[in-house]
Amino acid sequence: MNHQILLLVVSGAVVGCLFKYLNIPGGCMLGAVVGSMAVKLLGLSTVQMPSFFYNAAQLAIGICVGAMLSLDMLSSMKSQIPVMVLSTAILLLAGLGSAFVVRHMTDMDVTSSILATSPGGLNAVIGLADAAEHLPKIMAFQMVRLYVVILLVPVFCWCMKFFFHK
Repeated sequence: MNHQILLLVVSGAVVGCLFKYLNIPGGCMLGAVVGSMAVKLLGLSTVQMPSFFYNAAQLAIGICVGAMLSLDMLSSMKSQIPVMVLSTAILLLAGLGSAFVVRHMTDMDVTSSILATSPGGLNAVIGLADAAEHLPKIMAFQMVRLYVVILLVPVFCWCMKFFFHK
């Protein structure tokens, strides 16, 4: 294994375990992001992770999410369907509003602007954007969104837990 890949894996695992030990919400994932990002930003690694790592991570997350599902959960969610639809509509409208702003503040076309600000999963958006003229810009927008969400959601969770004691 390439020593730069090993450095990314070890730094991500060490900081992930540290964040978990410190009881930071989402500590394993957040710490892994921070640890591996630090290595990249410090210039200690310039390699991209092999596709095997991405596939393994997607499989592991998919299995964990699938294993959480139960008939009881599905039946208890029936009453929440209107809230799910409303929150999805709000998210889509916010994405379209953002796309309008991006379209007028950059040289990106309408389709690229919508893909860049889409709240969908990064892999799905990149798959849809495959033929788009502004693919690097779309990817940059999506990566910034992803990292900001990964870094800030645990902070928001901690604040909510701290202020509301739940």
